[in-house]
Amino acid sequence: MTLAVGTALQNGTYVIDAWLADDAIGPLYLAMDVSRGQWVQLRVLGSRNPETLPDVSERQAFYRYLEQVNGLKHRALPQRLGGFEEDGVCYQVLANPAGTPLDRLIPYQAALPPQASLAVLRQLIEVLETLRPLGWAGLRLTPDQLWYAPEAQAITFMGFDWVQAPSADASSAASDFSLAESATELALVRGLSHLLYFLLTGQRAEATKAPLAVELRRCHPALPTSLDAALEAGSPAAGQLPLSLTEWAALLPTGAALLPTGAALPTAQLSTALSQAPAAGVTAPPSTGPATVVVSGRSTSGSQLEPPPWGRDRPRAAATRLPSQRSSTTLALVLTGLVATAGGLGLGLYTRLQPATSAGPERLNPNQSFPPLPDWDGSELWQPWNDAPTLRDRPDYGSTPPPGSEPAPDFAPNPQEPAAPPPAVPQPQPTSDPVAEPEESWQDPWETPVESWPQPIPDPALPADPTPQPSVAPVPAPAPLAPPAPLEAPPLT
Repeated sequence: MTLAVGTALQNGTYVIDAWLADDAIGPLYLAMDVSRGQWVQLRVLGSRNPETLPDVSERQAFYRYLEQVNGLKHRALPQRLGGFEEDGVCYQVLANPAGTPLDRLIPYQAALPPQASLAVLRQLIEVLETLRPLGWAGLRLTPDQLWYAPEAQAITFMGFDWVQAPSADASSAASDFSLAESATELALVRGLSHLLYFLLTGQRAEATKAPLAVELRRCHPALPTSLDAALEAGSPAAGQLPLSLTEWAALLPTGAALLPTGAALPTAQLSTALSQAPAAGVTAPPSTGPATVVVSGRSTSGSQLEPPPWGRDRPRAAATRLPSQRSSTTLALVLTGLVATAGGLGLGLYTRLQPATSAGPERLNPNQSFPPLPDWDGSELWQPWNDAPTLRDRPDYGSTPPPGSEPAPDFAPNPQEPAAPPPAVPQPQPTSDPVAEPEESWQDPWETPVESWPQPIPDPALPADPTPQPSVAPVPAPAPLAPPAPLEAPPLT
């Protein structure tokens, strides 16, 4: 199944942020623990074969087993390990581990040094011995279940899966041990052998057709022969008793038994391999996976892995070559500036000191003279003023209307004939209607006055014949005023 980005689980406790990988157990998602504000990883259990899911009692026992593993507080085991179910889907939750899965850290045909490989295996064997009291059923020792931090040289084992039934060949090989313990321990030894081959060669044991010891000897002929026995113990021959975990760990050589060439392999080869290996997101949302896995098309930010120590050798080597490149660039710039300065000074001096008898144009001759010209008295013009090109004809703003236009009407009143005032019409005086005086009525003082029901006020009656208005005589027009008498000036005395 697939989970969309933003899916909330456990009543909003976990929110899916991105898809991380699809490992040997199931899809792995990066989620945010809202209650704590920390990144966690959620794994869907049994998504590939839903029909083979164990019953409810076995699932609850597996969740209790995860809680017991979480109580061990081992540095190579994931923290906050647990499980829950929601909507019929089984989830496994664990804290976000540090480092990178080995299947992404080690690309094809680029392996870890033998000492680093053996150190990883010894840490894993220590984890298995710690889990011995709780049981080994359901453990997966594949490269994608081991997260390795190169700087700290520490691993985190995450391969906890459902308990699987032992295979038929493993059951037949276990003759002196109990069936369950023999099958489980044989599976662990086989997984350790395949993991050792992957760490030393960078190739998957499942994809190798030749015997693992033969391929290892072809890649590393100088390694101790005890490693061949450790690889052969993963696939015992018919009739051969399988080795226990303790016996297989005793076959691993110590650091002193390794050759100097194998023990001190150059880290530049590993740094080149790590620089080409894809990084996995552990502390921030990584890029989304294939389109068939992630429902949302949102892309997430890149990973924030701890950089491997071997990957830092390349920047240092580049930094050693950087001063020589800078010095050569600075020298080239200085020489270019000197050549440009010398050329400019030479050209300027040649132009400035050019002799006066030269055939070229004398642009820098300070003794230039011009022929004398008569002074201009201001009266003589070069051409008539009216013919000057800058003189314009002024537009005609006369009062003569253009031809074909109607004269504008004149609304100004004639001062000789003042307008007559409007006739005064007298307004009638308003008359008030007579109000009838209220009639006095005797009332018995012992009787309670009863308020009468209010009657509607009738509309005033209109007179049948309106009162005739007196006729108004027309006001005669005033006589025209005589012109005023001319004023005479007083006689001068």
